[in-house]
Amino acid sequence: MTAPRTLLIIAAEFPPLKTIGRIRTVKFAEHLLAHGWKPVVITVEPSGLEPNYDASLLREIADGVEVIRVPLRDYESDIARLAKQLLGRGDTATAAPSAASAPRSGPKSDPAQAQPTGGGGLMDKAHALVRHVFRHYIYIPDSYVFWTFAAARRAREVCAERQVDAIYTTLPAFSSMFAGHRLRRQTGLPWIADYRDLWFGDVLREWLPRWRQRLELWLERRLLRRADVIVTVSEQKTAYMRRLHPDLSARWETLTNGFDVELYSGRARQRPFDDTCIEFVYTGRLFKNRRGHAFADALGRIARSDPALAARARVRIFGGVEPVIRQSYDDILARDGIGHLFAFEGDVPYQTAMQAQVDCDYLLLIVDTGETSDGVIPGKLFEYVASGRPMFALCDPGATPDIIHRAKLGVVVGAEDVDACERELRRVLASPVPRVVEPDEAYLAQFDRRAITARFAALLDETVAPKPSS
Repeated sequence: MTAPRTLLIIAAEFPPLKTIGRIRTVKFAEHLLAHGWKPVVITVEPSGLEPNYDASLLREIADGVEVIRVPLRDYESDIARLAKQLLGRGDTATAAPSAASAPRSGPKSDPAQAQPTGGGGLMDKAHALVRHVFRHYIYIPDSYVFWTFAAARRAREVCAERQVDAIYTTLPAFSSMFAGHRLRRQTGLPWIADYRDLWFGDVLREWLPRWRQRLELWLERRLLRRADVIVTVSEQKTAYMRRLHPDLSARWETLTNGFDVELYSGRARQRPFDDTCIEFVYTGRLFKNRRGHAFADALGRIARSDPALAARARVRIFGGVEPVIRQSYDDILARDGIGHLFAFEGDVPYQTAMQAQVDCDYLLLIVDTGETSDGVIPGKLFEYVASGRPMFALCDPGATPDIIHRAKLGVVVGAEDVDACERELRRVLASPVPRVVEPDEAYLAQFDRRAITARFAALLDETVAPKPSS
């Protein structure tokens, strides 16, 4: 029997941190075991204080998957403590939020959120200035940049201690590219760079100033020269990347996100169907270009013209909402008098969100808008598929609406098209709630995570196979 090969995975997003990006990596690691590949994952050592920390998610890590954790040092807090010591403040002054634990301090965070303000005392202003400097000028491309170098050193030790056959980095965190490039240069092992989201050109990174965009594009081009395989999650993203980097010698592949048929097995619906109260549920963050205001605007229009019809709706939003987006929601709800129809539940345990998905009548899918949004296929889409409820999706033309239409998963309207949203919402509210969803299972079979992992394993086998001599 052939000994299993080893895939060294560097992934900043991994259980027990509750990010949608963790699912792709943790499931690849699990299913690769059946294809003769042993995953060794290098990831973040959580403090347990992160807003998205969920200890129950450790159960997602399959037996046989080795996990090595590297601490994410909080340089902002280190500087804050030094400043307090110099000022004789002890530990009483307010510390700057941790780069690891701040709600939006991840790979797509907007440093404008942390600009210095005129309020507060001297220490508050100093903390705000430190955060501003770090997020604008030091955390390039993201707040994991120093962690990535530490992870690369640990990965180099692993490669020296045992037989490793290939290196796989998944981004975001975009900083993982530094680790892949360094390890490829130091070890000569093949490197697979997996783009769950675009680095340059991503719709959620439009806050970058022009100088940062130019710098990061140069960095991406330089780092990718050593990549052996570049993977994205949609054909549109692959095409975009090939246009952006036409001179690379790497192999290009598309491996979409997917769903796990067993994810919701045994999870029964607890809320009875009631056509007089139609519940819409969204699970996930709302930030930057992912807003969903068109749905609230449409429901407000209906409330003004047909209050009895609008009163049938209940909207529950689970997850963090960026303050500026929440303020826009509050303004719309107050203007149209529909605040009682909305509930912002905040961050909840993953199991709670899953049950809400199963219990709802329609799943709200809110997709990012922007120039490259046609290639966005959110992991949330496939999580919704597994839950077995119909979708009401707000997304612009591209890969996601194509899948929803082709698989017969529900309703699609433009991400910011209030007129279309109102028309479809009126129809949905006036109709009985679908008790059963009957999607095109034959079409969806290609998105079964096991089938995708089988293709990934074949790609790995081809990548590490000896090249024929010329």
